[in-house]
Amino acid sequence: MQVKYQYYILFYFLLALSVLALAFLFFLIGKERDYSIKAINSSLILYNDIAHKSICNNNIAYDSIPLPSQVRITIIGLDGEIIFDNADDSLTENHLDREEIAKAAQKGSGTAIRVSSTTHKEYIYFAKKYPQYYIRTALEYNADILPQMEHDNKYLYIIIVLVIILLVIVIYFTRKLAVPISSLDNFADILNSPDKDYSKIQFPADKFGKVGKKILDTFDQLERTKLYKQQMSHNIAHELKTPVTGLSAYLETILHDKNMSREQILLFLEKAYAQTVRLSSLINDVSTLNKLDEGSKSFTIETFSIAACIKDVLEEIGYKLEANNIKLDMLISSDLKLKGCYNLIYSLFKNLIDNTVEHGGANCRITISAGVEQISGEGGYKINFTYADTGKSVPQEAIPRLFERFYRIEKGRTRKTGGTGLGLAIVKNAVLYHRGEISVENNPGGGLIFKFTLYSL
Repeated sequence: MQVKYQYYILFYFLLALSVLALAFLFFLIGKERDYSIKAINSSLILYNDIAHKSICNNNIAYDSIPLPSQVRITIIGLDGEIIFDNADDSLTENHLDREEIAKAAQKGSGTAIRVSSTTHKEYIYFAKKYPQYYIRTALEYNADILPQMEHDNKYLYIIIVLVIILLVIVIYFTRKLAVPISSLDNFADILNSPDKDYSKIQFPADKFGKVGKKILDTFDQLERTKLYKQQMSHNIAHELKTPVTGLSAYLETILHDKNMSREQILLFLEKAYAQTVRLSSLINDVSTLNKLDEGSKSFTIETFSIAACIKDVLEEIGYKLEANNIKLDMLISSDLKLKGCYNLIYSLFKNLIDNTVEHGGANCRITISAGVEQISGEGGYKINFTYADTGKSVPQEAIPRLFERFYRIEKGRTRKTGGTGLGLAIVKNAVLYHRGEISVENNPGGGLIFKFTLYSL
C-alpha cells in the first residue's frame, strides 16, 4: 500500500523543521562554548597573576601557590624547559613548540585547547610570558564547561517546546492542505472514468477549495460543451440527411428516367431547388450560432431604426404572410433606434415571424410592440419588446425547451419540413449578444408571447 501524499508532505515539513532546530541548537551550543571558554580564560588569567605575585612578592614555593586544586600550573623557563608542573613532576620535554607558549613568546600571552600528552585529558591552557619564565595554567575542559551547559539547559527545553508547537501547526496545515488535494485526486480519477459525475467531489470552504471549485467548474463546463458539440454534430448530420437525400433522389430520377416530360422535370428541379434553399438556410443558421457562441467580433455594430429593420424583413418574407393570410401589426415608432448588430436583429425578427408562419398556422395575427426604459445611473436605455401571435399554442411542459437547438414538439405547433430547427435558438442568442433577456409563454387566446429586452451596445 502506497504512503499517502499528505504523509510525504508532513515528512518533508518535519525534516525541514528538524534541520532548523538542529541548526539553532548547534548555534546555541557554539555560542555557549565560546562564552564558557572566555569565562575560563578570565579565571586562568587571574590564576596566572596570583601565581606570579605569590612567587615574586611572597617567595612562596611553587608547590604552595594558593590555587584551586583542579587548576593545573606549569612553570616553564624562557628556554622552554619545565621548571615545575603540579600534575607531573617528571616532565622533561621542551615546551617552546606548544601552541600557547609559542603565542605567549610572540604576543605576551596565548590560549590553546588540546589533549595533554601527560594526563591524556583535554585542557584549556593559558600561558603568559614574564621576565624570568612562562606561567601556564590550565583547567580540564569538559569538567568545567559541562556544568555551565547543564545550568543553561533551559534553552534546550525552550527549543523542544517550540518544536512541539511547530509540529502541531504543521500537522494542522498539512491536513487542511490534504483535503483539496484529495478532492483534486478524486477529480482526476473521475475525469479518466466513463462516468463524469462531479457531484461527489466536495471542496473545503477556503482559498484552496475555491481554486479547486474553479478547476472543477471549468472542466465540467468543458465536458458539457463537448457533449453539446457532439449532440450538435449529430443533429446537424440528421438535419442534412433529409434535404440531401431528397435532392439526390430528385436529380437521380431526372437523370435516369428518359421518359419524363418537361413539366415533370421542371417540377423535380423546383423540389431540388427547394432542398438546396433549405440546406443553405441550415448552413447559415449554424454559422450564425457558431459566431454567437464564440462572441465573435466580426459582427458590425451600428445605429439603426427598429421599424425599418422589421420592414426589411417583411420585404423578404412578406409573401409568406400573404400566402397564409397572416396579419402583422407593428406598434413601434419610426424614431426608435438601437445601437447594435443590424444583421442579428434582422435574423431575430425574421426567425420569430418564420416561427409563426411555420408553426402557428394560417389566419392568425402578429403584434410587435416596444417601449423604451431609461437605465438609472448609466445614462443609457434599453428597449422592451413584446412579440405575440394568435396561432397555435404549445404544451406547457415544452415552453422551457423552445429555445433549445433542434428541439421537436410532438403536439401543437408541429414542425414543417421547411424549418432548420435553429430559429428560436438564434433569437435567444441574438438577445443575449445585446445583453438582454428573453422569455416565452402561451398566449391566453392561443399562440405564443415572446418578451425580450435589447440594450444598446
